[in-house]
Amino acid sequence: MVTPKKDKRTTAEWLFLLLFYPAVLMFYVIYKYPHWVLPEGADLKTFHLVGKSPGFWYSTLYTLIVCGIALWVLIANKNRYQRSKKKNPLSKYQRAKFTSILFVQLIGFYFVPYILPALNQDGGFFNDPGKLGAKSAHVYVYPAFQSWGVGIYLFIVIPVAVWFFGKRYCSWFCSCGNLSETIGVLPWGSKWVRLHTPRGKTAQKLEVMQIYVLCFSVIFGLLLFFDGIALFSSKNLISVVQSTQDLIIDFFFGAIVGIGAYPILGTRIWCRYGCPLAQGMKLFGKFSKSRFAVQPNQNCKGLGLCTQACPMGIDVASYAHIEKKPIEVKFGLSETPCIGCGGCIDVCPVDALQFVPIKGNQLAIISSEAESQSFTDLEST
Repeated sequence: MVTPKKDKRTTAEWLFLLLFYPAVLMFYVIYKYPHWVLPEGADLKTFHLVGKSPGFWYSTLYTLIVCGIALWVLIANKNRYQRSKKKNPLSKYQRAKFTSILFVQLIGFYFVPYILPALNQDGGFFNDPGKLGAKSAHVYVYPAFQSWGVGIYLFIVIPVAVWFFGKRYCSWFCSCGNLSETIGVLPWGSKWVRLHTPRGKTAQKLEVMQIYVLCFSVIFGLLLFFDGIALFSSKNLISVVQSTQDLIIDFFFGAIVGIGAYPILGTRIWCRYGCPLAQGMKLFGKFSKSRFAVQPNQNCKGLGLCTQACPMGIDVASYAHIEKKPIEVKFGLSETPCIGCGGCIDVCPVDALQFVPIKGNQLAIISSEAESQSFTDLEST
């Protein structure tokens, strides 16, 4: 099959990839495993720039990318999911989503963890201590067994949110998801999602990997918990499991593959195959009595653009039509890993899809305009 010219990688894209992969690998090594490149006993401040750690500069660049793209989407007020050159205005749903991404990333994942503490640290703002990059993000689940605050957040707050809003956490709030959502609406990013996201039955079956990562995280968390309350002490075992978590899941899967796979496997490989928190939300969401689904309607023409726009590899079109005839089969967390990004809805030129809030057995079909409501509106539906 000949690849259309518009789908081929441009010279600029190839040049970007040639620089992108070495940069990703080099930075994450410096950030998380600096002892791989430093002589024994070297000061970890060797890689500090203007007194600030690699972690600070990484988060600064990350936040600039996420917030910059979010602002671009909001200010331009164009539906970036549409395939046509002439684009409709941004829907209220997408405006709310990108506004959430902007402020959550800027305040929750940058200002609070990186700016506020540095203002009060010894030696002033530009005097970060030498330390290794964090390897215990809440998305790995096991930190919930070490901290009451994280435990309450992961085991109470997030399940309650999933109960009402499905897996929208992944597309509205998660730091990993913030980058995926914003990159996914750029010209190259949308092409990566459309052309390179794994689809089909084999790709769907491979999603079971996420269950293994979740089981590993829970077992590791229990080991840390029991060791912490002195029911047993097995430092060798914990050290081995910790090293596996840090190297395989955090460094290789979560960092190198999680970011590096964007151009070759789409923007949601980590979210779909690796993130244990996402798998936990999906499993819990199947038992929720109040969640959202996506519902096709009689407008469907069988164009298939909805499937191409899905970063999670969901065959949206199979729920919408058979041989270009509408079948109107809704889908949500019970059937798919849907994160509620709304891309499939906004890419459709005939308004054939909308969100359906589900409460018990009652369905409330939302109109094309009303589907754009915020979380608060959906909760009150």
